[in-house]
Amino acid sequence: MIKAAPLPAGSNGYADCLEAIRARLAAREAKLYGIAVLVVYVHHLERLFASAGHENAGRMLDELRNRLSQVSKPGDYFARLGDRKFVYVLSNLRNEGHALLAANKILRASAEPISAGGQHANVRLSVGIAMYPGHARHPEALMQCAEIALLEAWKTSQPSVVYTARKADELVAGWDLETQLANALENGDLVMNYQPKLSLPKLEVVGVEALMRWNRPESGNVPPEIFIDVAEMTGQIDPLTRFAFHRALRQLGEWPKNLGPVGVAVNVTPSIICNPEIVDVIRNAAGLWSVDFGRLTVEVTENALMVDRERSHRVLTQIRELGARISIDDFGTGYSSLSYLKQIPADELKIDKSFVMNMLADEADLKIVEQIIALGRSFNLEVVAEGVETAEVALRLAGMGCNYAQGFHYARPLPPQEFPAWIQEWRRTRKS
Repeated sequence: MIKAAPLPAGSNGYADCLEAIRARLAAREAKLYGIAVLVVYVHHLERLFASAGHENAGRMLDELRNRLSQVSKPGDYFARLGDRKFVYVLSNLRNEGHALLAANKILRASAEPISAGGQHANVRLSVGIAMYPGHARHPEALMQCAEIALLEAWKTSQPSVVYTARKADELVAGWDLETQLANALENGDLVMNYQPKLSLPKLEVVGVEALMRWNRPESGNVPPEIFIDVAEMTGQIDPLTRFAFHRALRQLGEWPKNLGPVGVAVNVTPSIICNPEIVDVIRNAAGLWSVDFGRLTVEVTENALMVDRERSHRVLTQIRELGARISIDDFGTGYSSLSYLKQIPADELKIDKSFVMNMLADEADLKIVEQIIALGRSFNLEVVAEGVETAEVALRLAGMGCNYAQGFHYARPLPPQEFPAWIQEWRRTRKS
C-alpha cells in the first residue's frame, strides 16, 4: 500500500539523537536546570499520501519539518526520527510546566494547514515528554520514557503527555513490540482465528469473524488491542491488513466444500477505512483466492467512521460496490448521529458485547439492546449481537428480532483447522 516519504537528505537517526542527549547531559547547564526530550508523532500519514500524492505529501512534510524546526532555540537539538516522528532535546527547562509550554508551541506550529502543489492538508500531532533528571538519567532511558509518554498520548487522544511511572508499568511491556511485530508476519507468529456467527432463531452457522492473534514463541500471546495499537502508531497496520484479508479469503477456499458457502468478516482500523487503496487490497485478495465478494463482510467500528466522515463514506461505498457487505462494529459505544447513520453505506449493525453480556441483569443495557435492534430494522440493517454467553440471552435476542449472534455460548474463536470439525458437530447435535 502507501509508502511514507523517505527521510530528507541529512536527516538524523536514533543514534544521533542519543549522542545529542549524551552531549547535553554532560554540560553544566543540565546539572543546573535539566533537559527535556520531546518525541512528536504525526498522525494519519497514509491519509495524507492518499489525498495529496507521494510528491506533494513529501513536500508538505518538508514544510512541517521547517515549521517545527523554528520552535527550537540555539543549543536545542531537533531532527526527524523515522518516517512519522520528530524529536527535540531541549536545554534549560526548569520543570515539566516549561516542557509543556514547549509542546504547546510545537502544536501551534502545526495548527495551520500545510500545502504543496495547490493542495492543503491539516495534520494532527501527539507529543510525549520526558525530563532529566526526574524521569531518567541516561539517554536510552530518557528516550524510552518519552516514547512511553507518546504512546499514552496516542492511546488517549491527548495532544501531549508527560511521562509518569504509574503508566510506565502498563505501557513498557510493549516497548519492544514494534520491532517484534515487524518480524511476526515473516516468522508466522501472526495467525487468524475464526469465531462462528449464527442466525437467530434457527442457529444455523452463516459465517465467521476473522480475528488476528499474535503468539510470541518466548513470551506468549499479545492481546490484539495492544499490538493493533502498536501497528497503527508505527505504520505497520498496512501489511497486517493485507495479511488479514488474504489469509481470511484464502481460508474460505481451503475449508472443505461440504461446509457450504460460509462468509467471513474482517475488521479494519480507522486509518485503513479512510485509505482508498484498501479497495484494491480487497479486490486483489478476492480475485487471487477466487472468493465471491458476497461472502466477505468488512467490519469497521462506529467511532472509526467519525474520524473522517467524507473519506470513510467514500471508501465504504467503493467496497460495497464490489459486492462486499459492510458491518458497523461496537455499535452503541460511539458518537454517530441518526442523521449520519442513514447515510452510511452499511448492511449490518453489531451490538457491542458490553450491552449484551449484562442485558438480563441490567435494565438499561436491555433497553439499549432493544433500541439498537429496532433502529437496525428501521434502517433495513441486519443486527448482530456479540458477547452471547447463555441460551437465555440468545432466546431473548431472538424474541426481539435480532438476526445473528456470536459469543462463547456457541464457540470461542477457533484455529482454522478446528472449525470444520466444530461446524460438523454443531450441525449433528442440532439435528439430533
